[in-house]
Amino acid sequence: MLVTQLVNSGLVRDVAELYLLKVAEVANLECMGEKSAKNFIDTVTASKARDAWRVLYGLGILHVSADAAKSLARHFPTLDHILDASTDQLTEIEGSSEVIANSVVRWWGDPVNRKLVKRLRKAGLNFKSELYNPAIASGPFAGKTFAL
Repeated sequence: MLVTQLVNSGLVRDVAELYLLKVAEVANLECMGEKSAKNFIDTVTASKARDAWRVLYGLGILHVSADAAKSLARHFPTLDHILDASTDQLTEIEGSSEVIANSVVRWWGDPVNRKLVKRLRKAGLNFKSELYNPAIASGPFAGKTFAL
């Protein structure tokens, strides 16, 4: 209901505009008081610090589930690295597939989506992956254990 009100009132057209909202604007909506509006804004503000995989998943890219987003975030240090990766690079990752890779590449190729990511960056969202583990990054020895 809140999202519908935000859109219908013209306060929000896409997810990036959530980060521009002020408490007073939200408090003026139906069934929203000052305290509820502040709690909502605090929650939106706190979401800026979440891991990059959550941002990737939240973009709503077709076929990119939470698990797929986590897999990608384990192999790339930032959201930018994921989005700039080729289909081949994305397909090599365990937990990804050609369908997911093509979907990410196609999504990132749309100028509207590029502008959205730019606005999310400007809003201060975290694009860094805390799940990134260079040891499991793709390569000829990825996923292999050696005992000497």
